[in-house]
Amino acid sequence: SLITFVNKHLTKVNLEVMDLDTQFHDGVYLCLLMGLLEGFFVPLYDFHLTPQDFDQKVHNVSFAFELMQDVGLAKPKARPEDIVNLDLKSTLRVLYNLFTKYKNMA
Repeated sequence: SLITFVNKHLTKVNLEVMDLDTQFHDGVYLCLLMGLLEGFFVPLYDFHLTPQDFDQKVHNVSFAFELMQDVGLAKPKARPEDIVNLDLKSTLRVLYNLFTKYKNMA
């Protein structure tokens, strides 16, 4: 399942996802997950680790989308605002695209 997939990687940095529809809405886990999947460190100054408002969350999700494109994934069809607004279908689409590319990764 998607939750198993994301937890397999996020546990490397002592994070765990229990709720897909709320824990990705601020973009923090998406940014960290991209770094873990691709084996690079995402500089903490490139995104808001504790976003305070809507714009900071949109920035984080947009930045995660840029990272996805940088590693060869298609630009997500979802809008960053959809993720921030807790649109589960959009969040699941983005995570499924990651799962499809990285599911065989140890």
